[in-house]
Amino acid sequence: MHERKKLRETQYFYSKMIEEQEQGHKEYFKYNLSAFLSSARSVLQYALEETKSKSKGQKWYNNRILTNPVLKFLKDKRDNNIHIEPIQPRADQKLQVTDNMHISDSSSITTLDKDGNIKEQDSSGKPEEPMPKKPKTSPVTEVKYKFNDWSGSEDVLELCRSYVQELENAIEDGVNKGFITG
Repeated sequence: MHERKKLRETQYFYSKMIEEQEQGHKEYFKYNLSAFLSSARSVLQYALEETKSKSKGQKWYNNRILTNPVLKFLKDKRDNNIHIEPIQPRADQKLQVTDNMHISDSSSITTLDKDGNIKEQDSSGKPEEPMPKKPKTSPVTEVKYKFNDWSGSEDVLELCRSYVQELENAIEDGVNKGFITG
């Protein structure tokens, strides 16, 4: 009955997770991940409650929800987050530093006498042009959060995006089959 409303709430927290990851706010990212998991779990709980009163509804719920690896994994993550310990995704950081290097196709040989005075100087190739001033650039750090116990290659945001899609699919399927009202 309230599944779609809670799904919109889930999508809101997902958008906040994206913002916090882009801004590099690890604590805020985790807060929004926790809220995301709780609101997504509510979608499933509302669906479960509705299916209980329908013939074969409970069976549909179990087959649809409990056999889906993404739905089951993140449902369990929420349960652990609430009942055991706060969620702690691993932060993988990628540092990218870019710099310019000047390579010349000229050479220069200088011969000095014993007192350090220039005795002879020889150059070959094109004369060296002054290097253009380059703008100062800061290193770029990209952070992606991962779950250590997830067997796939997806990071947290990819996994949560799949979760939202699976929830949408489950709601549509449940409505179409008459098990939930959405």
